Amino acid sequence: MMAALSAREFEKSIAQWIQAGRIIVLHGDNVQVKRDLFRLVRKSLAIEPDDPFRLVQLDSDIIDSDPARLADELGAISMFGGSRLIRVSGTARQAEAVLQQAVVAPDGDWLLLVDTDDLESTRSDALKSDRILLIGCGAEKAGDFHSFVSSEFRQADVDLDDGVLELLIPLLGDERSAARGEVEKLAILVGGSGKVTLQDVKDVVADNSSVISDGIALAAVTGNLAALGVALDRLQTTGSDVTGALAATARLALNLYRGKANQWRGRADGVAQNLSATDLRSIALSLQTAVLQTRSDSRNGTLLAERALIALGLSARTRRR
Repeated sequence: MMAALSAREFEKSIAQWIQAGRIIVLHGDNVQVKRDLFRLVRKSLAIEPDDPFRLVQLDSDIIDSDPARLADELGAISMFGGSRLIRVSGTARQAEAVLQQAVVAPDGDWLLLVDTDDLESTRSDALKSDRILLIGCGAEKAGDFHSFVSSEFRQADVDLDDGVLELLIPLLGDERSAARGEVEKLAILVGGSGKVTLQDVKDVVADNSSVISDGIALAAVTGNLAALGVALDRLQTTGSDVTGALAATARLALNLYRGKANQWRGRADGVAQNLSATDLRSIALSLQTAVLQTRSDSRNGTLLAERALIALGLSARTRRR
């Protein structure tokens, strides 16, 4: 029978679980957790992020346009040796089809990582295979994020004065990549002393409105309404302007569109892999129009910006289904 774990349980003993399973399914809408788990799996296999021979990433467009591609990748052998990591991002329907194909695939030196927002374990017999490891990637509890930040400081070999985490955690929000960036900045700041003080946190992470805005943009584009609501509330408590977050979301959508249209390498976290270039262009244009509206009606700018962000989040959530 398949095994089912929380993201935290998997993260604690990732090397052990990778040896035990051939197919890992990350299901849920927490993009940050998924991105981190993918990074840890890749690093545990000693695969560089730009290795074209050992790392393959297939999005929903590829799965639909080339149904035989997965079978080809499962049967391929790395030119220079070593295990291959195949990451597939898609809808629940696509994920079920991928799993049905993978559980009957011949053994090989590969690990398949399937990333999907929604997965109903009762719908597919393939999910009962002992080859599969299901990892729930939903909303994190406060203790989970606290443990993540503590772990990042330990990996950086940095000690903390009393009260540092209590001051730092509320400033970081729940966006893991942003939190890691702040930890790295603090580690560089303390240098040889190796200890972060309360004053260091105040100096480095005092103005975190840009971090919150990035979290709002990511939540809106991915349709994570819960995270979007929390981030909007946090931004309001800082006294920052929501229109800035709307502009950040427009920039993110435009960059995603350019990447999709020019077939650049996608983001490592797989954001917007289920969206076509046409979808992203439409989103970017509508957000740019919304930004102009907030500037022309400054009195109602905050309300207009919040409405535009929530509307995008609702639309993105609908597209995921």
